[in-house]
Amino acid sequence: MRWLVVPVLVLVAAFFVGQRIPWVQNIVMDRAIEARVTNRGQDLFEDDALRALLCGTGSPLPDRKRAKACVAIFAAGKFWVVDTGPGSWNRLALIGIDAARIGAIFITHFHSDHIGDSGEFNLQTWAAGRPAPLKVFGPPGVERVVTGFEEAYALDTGYRIAHHGSEMMPPAAAKMLPVVIEDLKDGEQTLVLEQDGLRVTAFNVNHSPVKPACGYRFDYVGRSIVVSGDTAKSPRRTTSRASQAS
Repeated sequence: MRWLVVPVLVLVAAFFVGQRIPWVQNIVMDRAIEARVTNRGQDLFEDDALRALLCGTGSPLPDRKRAKACVAIFAAGKFWVVDTGPGSWNRLALIGIDAARIGAIFITHFHSDHIGDSGEFNLQTWAAGRPAPLKVFGPPGVERVVTGFEEAYALDTGYRIAHHGSEMMPPAAAKMLPVVIEDLKDGEQTLVLEQDGLRVTAFNVNHSPVKPACGYRFDYVGRSIVVSGDTAKSPRRTTSRASQAS
């Protein structure tokens, strides 16, 4: 049996040494991304419909089976994420979604169970090949949240670039860009994004004492999906502000 031990030890040593070589890790990462992309989830991107995927439905309390608040909307060849509750990135990734096709993040308000995975969404979609900075829409305060996550991940971002190289992890695409939605009053709504036939409208919701808080309506191919975020029941009489779509 001794003649088997030496080859096995050599293979084990080679495996662990290989894990520390950047080009080996790049190959492993590329294959992992490719496997996720080609396995499942691609039918969600078909242009014949507007689709919603619940990637987080839990409350702030611990839950073995549910991630915190997150909805992914599929339209115009991309997916658009409303809220990024803790654990939601992992749920979405396990479905096999092409992470590079993220369009933007939309935050309804700044409770921790709605923003906790923002850093992971940014990092993971960047590592998957997202070609540009990730826009994060939200009410006033979103710029502070984005700045905080970028600072928290700043050292890690530098490590990723140094390890994998700027060709695979382009520094310019690593950033998050906050897009501030003007503080909407009761009953007000405003168009915040219009792209490839998709229209996204933000509207004020009552989540007192949390202010500001908003919901989003997605319109595409004659269909609509509304994600309210956390809100109390209230009558809806809406007035539109001038468009700030970008």
